[in-house]
Amino acid sequence: MFDQAKKAAVSTLALATMLTVTPAFAQDNEQPPTSDTNAAVSEPVQDEATTKVDEKRKTLLKDATSALDKTKEALKALDDGDSDAALEALAVATGKLQSVVARDPDLALAPVDVQLVQRDLLGNVDAIRKAREQIEELVDDGKLQQARPLMRDFASEIVVETANLPLATYPDAILKATAEIDRGETEQAKQTLATALSTVVITEDTIALPVLRAQLLIDAAEDALGPDDGTAAETEATDTASADAEKSGEAATAEPLSPSEYVEAARQQLEIAEALGYGDKDDFKELHDNLNELDEKIDLADDTGGIFDKIGDSFIRLKQRIFD
Repeated sequence: MFDQAKKAAVSTLALATMLTVTPAFAQDNEQPPTSDTNAAVSEPVQDEATTKVDEKRKTLLKDATSALDKTKEALKALDDGDSDAALEALAVATGKLQSVVARDPDLALAPVDVQLVQRDLLGNVDAIRKAREQIEELVDDGKLQQARPLMRDFASEIVVETANLPLATYPDAILKATAEIDRGETEQAKQTLATALSTVVITEDTIALPVLRAQLLIDAAEDALGPDDGTAAETEATDTASADAEKSGEAATAEPLSPSEYVEAARQQLEIAEALGYGDKDDFKELHDNLNELDEKIDLADDTGGIFDKIGDSFIRLKQRIFD
């Protein structure tokens, strides 16, 4: 229910149509080194996006959504010269808003709609760092308008946007418009309703894709290791995947990743996250130390028991540092 004229870049809720932004400075990389590993976790990434949207949709208030719809209906009725229909729609909107406030008097924002936006900068760590340097140089030189389009797309993230009615002002605006219609002040009422619709508040929840991918790649490394840790598990994982491909009659297009390769891919994703500005070097140090420890255990075929829980806790702390 976002104003689509203002939200042209926002995709619909269908994940198949999620917006993927590829800036000009990343287009030189036809096949980024990270593309294969991104594909390896693409399904769980989409699952995470779906889960986040579903969670937000559960918070939407039906009465508040109806009030918003009735406001738009009233404005259209006024445009059509039907004041009676406008008053009827606003009466319903007022009742719905009173219901929302009565149920939760302390509620400041009433969620009415949720949308999903995905921006994904394609490129390896070096290309992203160069792009960042270009942006920083433009900003330092005061060339803000040249830096602006590059900054807009300098992201790799899923954003869940929630539209909310501001309950401190929106109900009063509906009452004001109703009074204006009663007085025959149709044009003023239209302006009041249009202003009220423009006050819808957008809140955002951001998921940094490189961080999410890194976490999923570590999960994949743990699965690849299986019950038997170490290099033996790496060989077994590769052999099993190859055998499965032969059984299905499909030619393998790429070698399956080993546990060590999953860990290295996760490390690259963390470097991408840092290059994109989702945290600084200190924010990621704990996780890099964890991955180095995991690498050593895999190389020595040591028991990795406990290290994955440790890494999971580190991811939780990282997200708290960079997003809370």
